[in-house]
Amino acid sequence: MKKLAVLVCLIFTFGCSSVKYDNKLSNMPVLLERSELPTIPQEVNNSEFYLTVKMMVNEKGDVARAILLNGLGIPDWDSTAVRSIKKWKYEPARVDGNPVSLWMIQKVKVQVETPVYMTLSEIVCDSLDDAKFILSKLSEGVDFGDLAFQYSKDPSRNKNGYIGKKDINLYPANISRALRNLGLDKFTQPLVLGKKFVIFKRMKV
Repeated sequence: MKKLAVLVCLIFTFGCSSVKYDNKLSNMPVLLERSELPTIPQEVNNSEFYLTVKMMVNEKGDVARAILLNGLGIPDWDSTAVRSIKKWKYEPARVDGNPVSLWMIQKVKVQVETPVYMTLSEIVCDSLDDAKFILSKLSEGVDFGDLAFQYSKDPSRNKNGYIGKKDINLYPANISRALRNLGLDKFTQPLVLGKKFVIFKRMKV
C-alpha cells in the first residue's frame, strides 16, 4: 500500500460520457454521492490515473451493473473498485419526466486526496419553495431534528435527519464547498442535489 494510505481516500472527477438513448431522454443521470475506491496498490507509481466504466443506472438511481472496461489491470483492485462503484447513488435518467434505466460509459479520473470528515444531519426537500419554508422555520429557532422528522423526503427522517460521519469530498463539488466552510451546529442554505434540495447541519460530536 502507499505510504499514508490510512490518511487518504480517492475522489473521482467525471469526464465525458457516451450513451445510447432514445431522443425522448430529457435528463441524464446525475451523480449524488460516491463511495471510496480501494487504496492505490504499492506497485502503482502514479498519484492519479483514469478508469473507464460501463454502468447501468436503474430507475431508482442505483448502479445495478458495472463493468470496468479500463482498470489498473490488477485483478483484486479492479474487482474491489467495481464493488465500490456499485454503491454510487445517482439521480436517474428521465423520459417525459419518468425515471428510466440507462446504460452509459463513464471516464473517471482518480486521484489521492485527504478526506474531510464531518458529522451531519440533513433535510431533503422536493422543491426550492419547500426548502425555503424549512429554512424560515430554522431561522425562527425550530429544532432541526423535529423539522427533518416532519418534512424530510429521505429515509434519514426516521433518525431526525441524522446521517452520521461523512467524508464531504464524496459529495458533488457544490455541496462539498458549502460544507467545508460550515461551522459546528450551523446549517446550510438549500443546496441542489440532483432533483432535490438539501439543507445540511453540522452536528457536534
